[in-house]
Amino acid sequence: MLSFSWGAFVVYLAALCLMVLGGLWGLFESGHPAFLAPILLGLFFFYLCWEAVVGPPEA
Repeated sequence: MLSFSWGAFVVYLAALCLMVLGGLWGLFESGHPAFLAPILLGLFFFYLCWEAVVGPPEA
């Protein structure tokens, strides 16, 4: 059985923040739309993390 780890959760959130912030920085500095990919991927992975941790209440 897998258990929840706060350390892994914090590292995962830090990686997501760095990915999204790096994409924003690249987008602002270059203006090239290719930097939307890390932003959108980071937001999608954050959504997956949110659903795994918070999720809907169990019936």
